[in-house]
Formats: sequence, structure tokens, C-alpha cells
Amino acid sequence: MPINYLKKIQLGEFNEDGYRISPSKELESVIEGFYVFSRDPKNNTQLIFNDGFPVLVFLQSSEDTVAVTGENDTFEIKAAWASAGSIKNVYVKYNNNTNQVFIVRFHPSAFYQLFDLNAQYFRYNPVTPFECIAKNNNFSIAKFFKCGSVNEKVAFVETYIQQTFTAIETPTILQRTLDYIHKIKGKSTVRSVTNNAGVNYKWLERSFTQHIGLLPKEYIQLQRFINAYLELVGSKDVDLMRIAISNGYYDSNHFLKDFKVYTGKTPLEYLKFQAH
Repeated sequence: MPINYLKKIQLGEFNEDGYRISPSKELESVIEGFYVFSRDPKNNTQLIFNDGFPVLVFLQSSEDTVAVTGENDTFEIKAAWASAGSIKNVYVKYNNNTNQVFIVRFHPSAFYQLFDLNAQYFRYNPVTPFECIAKNNNFSIAKFFKCGSVNEKVAFVETYIQQTFTAIETPTILQRTLDYIHKIKGKSTVRSVTNNAGVNYKWLERSFTQHIGLLPKEYIQLQRFINAYLELVGSKDVDLMRIAISNGYYDSNHFLKDFKVYTGKTPLEYLKFQAH
């Protein structure tokens, strides 16, 4: 999702311009949360990032569009998009009509089961038009956009899930491992995570690939990076070595390397880009 919204979610920075709606109790294992954010008209272009939770991002109307720019191409998405996996150097530019977005954030295993997708679906196309998924799963985007209020949109999505979904199959050990990685904010090695889970690496790798669509190392890297990113953009005085070490990186060069991979820019270049 746009990283400026993910930042608010991670830090719990909610107000009338950006807030969370909890899913109904019976769907808590499927949906992490519903979110509504007003777009800052001054920031027309945003980095896309995923912290491990797949999302659906609905624009304000079915006719609104965004331009998605990756390393090698730019394409247009209309109405809504889905994103997951490890997203590297991808930016989204809004058209002038969208003032608000509605986001559904899913638990990964539930998302892939709900839409009958292989967990590797997003590996090479981490940002994709939702219509490509919806049309194969009887989700009517047209009917969704007929919902007049946020509460109606929430009800529409929840009704769809309740009518479509039967049960979630996420191994308990895998869920416990995900919770552990979140708790330590990615400040760990794959070996330490494997030891904590009490399983061998091959089992963990197989489970992550099947249910999350990422390797354990990739998932840990996402958590480590997003927390380092939050510290960077929240700092008045940027000290890259301090930020790197405090977030589990070996040194500032390793942080710089990750930052360039995920954003296409150095930290200072990115901060200048954000300030415009």
C-alpha cells in the first residue's frame, strides 16, 4: 500500500483524515482491518510498500485511476488494486479526482485462500489491478462502488467473505513465528527465528512459501526495513549508522543497500523527494 498510509497504521496515527475500522469478530482471522485515508493533495506520488499483509486499495470512484511506475514500466490501474509480496521501487501517482481511499488489509494466508490464489501470485507483479482477481472470484467491483458510505463498503466486503469463505488453514507454528517476527521488528536472523519456532529451516521455508508467498528471509527483511524507515522519516537529525544499528542492520551500508532496493533512492534523496 502507499507507504504514507502504512506509516500511520504502524504508528497508530489515526484521526478524522485517516482511521481504522475493526472487522467483525468472526472475520478477525481473515481481515486485519479496514482503513479510510484522505489523500494529501500535495503528495501526488507515493512509494508502495508491503509489510507482509496483502491489501486491496479502492479509489474513490470506479472511474478514478492511478499510474503505477516500476523499474521497467508504467501502467494504469482503474478503480482498485491489490498488492502483496516484496515490493521494490514501485510508485503510484494519483489522478486529480481521488481524494480518499478505502483499504482492506488481510492476513496473508487468509487472503490467498479467499481469492483462490497461489501465494506466489504477486512475486513478479506485486501491484496488480484488482479486477484481474475479482472477475475470477465473483467479487463485483461495480456493486462495491454503488455503496454510498464507508459502513456500507465494510458490510459489502464482509458479506462477500462470509458467503465465500469456509475455513482458514494456517499452521499454528507459522502464525506464532509471524507474531514473533513482528514482535522483534525483524531484528533477527533466519536461524534465530527457526530456533525460536522449534522447527527445521526446510519446514519453515515450505510453510512461508505456501502460505505467505515469501521466504522467511524476505519476510524478516520487510519488517526490519519498515521499522528503520519509520525511524528515518521521523528523525529530525538523520544518523544513518544509529538508525541502521538500532533496527538490526550490521552497519549503515546494509541499510543503504536495502533502502535503495525498496525505494530506488538513497535515504537523503528520498527525504528530498518527500519534501516536494
